[in-house]
Amino acid sequence: MIAEDTQVGLPGIDIVVYLYDANQSQLANLGAQTDENGRAPFVFKADPPYGDADIWGQLTMDIIVNDPRLSAQSIQAFETLRSDGFAPQYEFEAEQAETPWWSYVLVVLLAALIAGGVVLYRRKMIADDLLKDAAEVFAYTAELLAAGDAIREAIFTCYQDLCGLLQQRGFLRRDFETVREFEFAVRQALQGVSEDALTALDNTFEMARYSREEMGAQHQDVALQALNRISGEIAQIQSIPQR
Repeated sequence: MIAEDTQVGLPGIDIVVYLYDANQSQLANLGAQTDENGRAPFVFKADPPYGDADIWGQLTMDIIVNDPRLSAQSIQAFETLRSDGFAPQYEFEAEQAETPWWSYVLVVLLAALIAGGVVLYRRKMIADDLLKDAAEVFAYTAELLAAGDAIREAIFTCYQDLCGLLQQRGFLRRDFETVREFEFAVRQALQGVSEDALTALDNTFEMARYSREEMGAQHQDVALQALNRISGEIAQIQSIPQR
């Protein structure tokens, strides 16, 4: 269920899964954070196992996902799926007594993995939203530079807009103090963009911040190359089909 070719993962996402019996009484709950691969497996253990429908009835689940990096649009989309409910898939055999105990555990585990796949898909949408917004910032700045606007002011506007986007999505503190903190946040947010493209963007911001000479056509060309390169890589990432 993981689209590994996108190489998009958000570690540290809090996920809580609640398990309910046929009477909607809560049986158990487990919480976990996604690992570096964006995975958070859940295994509910009980004796008799929760998969025994004769004892527990057919179970349902509720999944809570909460993180400041999730956009309101993505949260709303997930809540729509959540309102439909999550339920394990049961397969009943003619001879119930012959059903191995581990098959019930497997059913619950598979259901949790499917739910995790839904979360991963939503995370991909969140990452795409962020890349789209960042690409718009870079494209707008490139238009200003191409139109002959003041070079330093255009680059500063790009920097400020990018800071606002990163702060809105929870990647950057509103009272951040160092350039290194900003550069780290950019790399966390724009996963999949090459280090060379990100370094070129860093150099563009430093050029506008520290250069004391009047900025002319050469500086304009350097900035445009950096912006066009990072925009091109974002477009390439977004062109990868979802699985």
